[in-house]
Amino acid sequence: MDRLPVLFALAANLCFAAGSLFYTRFARRTSAAWVNAFKALLAAAAFALTVTLSTGWLGLGGAPLAMLLVSGAVGLGLGDVFLVEAMARMGPGRTLMIFAFQPLVLGTLAAVLLGQPLDARRLSAVGFFMLCLATISHESRRRHGHWNAAALGAAGVGMLLDCGGILLTRSAFDAVPALSSVEGNFYRCLGALGFFFAFSRVRDLGFRRHLASLGRRELAAVTAGSLLGCYASLLFYLAAIKHGHLAAVSGVAITSTAFASALECAVERRRPSLHLGAAFAFFAAGMTVLLR
Repeated sequence: MDRLPVLFALAANLCFAAGSLFYTRFARRTSAAWVNAFKALLAAAAFALTVTLSTGWLGLGGAPLAMLLVSGAVGLGLGDVFLVEAMARMGPGRTLMIFAFQPLVLGTLAAVLLGQPLDARRLSAVGFFMLCLATISHESRRRHGHWNAAALGAAGVGMLLDCGGILLTRSAFDAVPALSSVEGNFYRCLGALGFFFAFSRVRDLGFRRHLASLGRRELAAVTAGSLLGCYASLLFYLAAIKHGHLAAVSGVAITSTAFASALECAVERRRPSLHLGAAFAFFAAGMTVLLR
């Protein structure tokens, strides 16, 4: 396995894990759609500035541009709305554990659609991932008196939409190898902004109202979280997607789960639950099999 894409994916997940804490906090106060629209807007501006000051603009059109725009609308737009909604309902650590299924889903789709080989041993990891999911669900049922199916379903839908966005992004990079990951990120963010513009025609985001309600410290916090969890995370992640094996790259998601859960416990000043520890054990076992 090439180490560079894995290191890029590791850096991306560390950034996203930290940013997810900010997403959770402000999604509970505003809405998942508002948080995602805000971070997409900031990230688009940051990527445009980065391209202008560094690599310069290659320019893109036709099918590759369409794939990146749709990828942004599906993955960063609609997919992240479901993801942040799940975080607001059951916390970032448990939400990101649902992404344990992504390497298997993405590996299968990449094998069928992109011709990337699918190692049969990855299939043996699914049993551990199912145990991980069952543990999370059981904890939620004991704590809340129900299975919290809405949060689990939102996380699952977000994961599947993210898989679709990744496949489209990789296809665009394969079609235009000279395209930088930074410029590709800009087009994806434009696609996400297009989604939120269309969304706002149907349902008011309250963008200006929520923005005006934030104090200076809160605005600084959501800005820092957005730049860390969206701009920095995507900067590293698309570099990993461009050069790495998709199933292996997505498998590094164990780091985002571990760090998000650890940070969540530290911020809330509480010990990890036994259920969370057991879920980690199943999750780590599955990831060991997957990445061995």
